[in-house]
Amino acid sequence: MKIAIITAMPEESRAILRKAEQVRKSHQGDRRVFRCRIAAHDVTLVEAGMGMLNAGWAATVLAGERPDLLLSAGFGGGVLPGLKVGDVVMAEGVLQWAGSGFERVETAFYGKAGGGNPALPPRGEFITSEAILNKQLLLAFLPQGINRPVLEMESAAVARVAAEHGIPFMGVRAVSDPWDEELAFSIDEFCDDAKRIRALKVLATILRRPRIIPQLIRLGWNSRAAARGLGAAMEQVLREV
Repeated sequence: MKIAIITAMPEESRAILRKAEQVRKSHQGDRRVFRCRIAAHDVTLVEAGMGMLNAGWAATVLAGERPDLLLSAGFGGGVLPGLKVGDVVMAEGVLQWAGSGFERVETAFYGKAGGGNPALPPRGEFITSEAILNKQLLLAFLPQGINRPVLEMESAAVARVAAEHGIPFMGVRAVSDPWDEELAFSIDEFCDDAKRIRALKVLATILRRPRIIPQLIRLGWNSRAAARGLGAAMEQVLREV
C-alpha cells in the first residue's frame, strides 16, 4: 500500500520512523520529507509544521501522488477525563473549531467498519483548532456524548484534502497534555510566521515569562511519553492496514 503521513514536529516524525527501513530524506523548501518502508508499505512522511495551513499544503502535495491512504499523525491534548498522557486515539470524526462552535469535516475514514479491531487504538473525536484553546471554556460547546475528544491543530485540513481527492483518511493522536492541564502560553509565542518552533523565540518567551518553565519541563516529559505511545500505535496501525 502507498501511504502518505503528515506530521507537524520532529518529535512526531521520529516516533513514526523508528522502525522504518530504506529511509531517504529530502527537503521541499524548509520542510523535511522522508520516503521509506514501514510494515511492507511504501510511506512518504512530510514534516509540515504546525497548523492547518501547513498541513493543508502538505496534504495537497501528497494527494498529487495518489496515495491509498492520507494520514494525519502526532500529539494532541485530552479534553475530558479518561485519557492520560501517552494514550493514543484514532479519529472516528473530525470537528473544526470555528470560534463559537464546531464545523464537522466530512471525509471517508479508512477502515472505520473495523473500529472493533482490538489491535487498533480506540476511536474518538478530533477537534482541530488554529490555536491552543482553553479546555474549560471549550466544554460548554462540546456536542453531547462526544467520544474521547482530542484537541489538535492539523487534522481538519488533511481530512478536507483527502475528501476533495477521494482518498481515505486516517487520524492518529497521542495525548501529550491531559484534560486538566491548561497551557499557560500560546504556541505562536514560540513560532515564526510559518508556525515552526524557533529556539530563539522559545528563549525570548521564557526570559519574558519565567513562570512557564515548570510547565515546559512537564510538557517535555509528557511529549516523550506521547512519542512512545505514538510510535507503538503507528507501528501497529501500519501492520493492520
